[in-house]
Amino acid sequence: MEVQEYKENYEMRMRLKKHDSGSATYAVGNATRWMYAIFSLFMGYGFVTVLIDGSFGLSSLIPLFFLLIGIIGLGYREKWDFDPARGSITYTIGVYMLVKVKQYRVEDADRLQVSHFVRGRSPVETDAKPRGRNKAMVVFSLHMRDDSVKDIEIIPERTSAGRTEASAQILATIMDLPFHADREPDTIQSVSVRDI
Repeated sequence: MEVQEYKENYEMRMRLKKHDSGSATYAVGNATRWMYAIFSLFMGYGFVTVLIDGSFGLSSLIPLFFLLIGIIGLGYREKWDFDPARGSITYTIGVYMLVKVKQYRVEDADRLQVSHFVRGRSPVETDAKPRGRNKAMVVFSLHMRDDSVKDIEIIPERTSAGRTEASAQILATIMDLPFHADREPDTIQSVSVRDI
């Protein structure tokens, strides 16, 4: 039973769900699965139509390839379970029944961290401006005491709009872990003529 679900729009991103038990899940949202389901439905309909018409040829392989991508995307699972009662953080990733699960103990974790960078630029450049394909990005990660880093989510800063940072702070509070951010989220984005 979920108490609260944070989802403002239907972009392909991870969502935070808090549970009655005090635990929380940060996972790919159901909106993503619905998008893949609708895509697969249309591609499947087109493919069946081609089979019924008997016009299956080399050019039909491209829609078949996209149908397979849609079906795989529909079964894609990625989630982080944060359980303070058990003192564990569990990462699950996979497709349908083929999943890989990794579990981390909270006492082995050092902190939850949010950092920002501009793609294609050195992370040391603090004044790098996003241009074209070089977008401003947000990295939400789990830092362990052994200096290893587990990236939870890497997302464009514009898509995040501060939600990734807010989720990281909530999860740090739930798990009683320190939270570190390299700067405040940039929720005021400049709009160029190209964006209009």
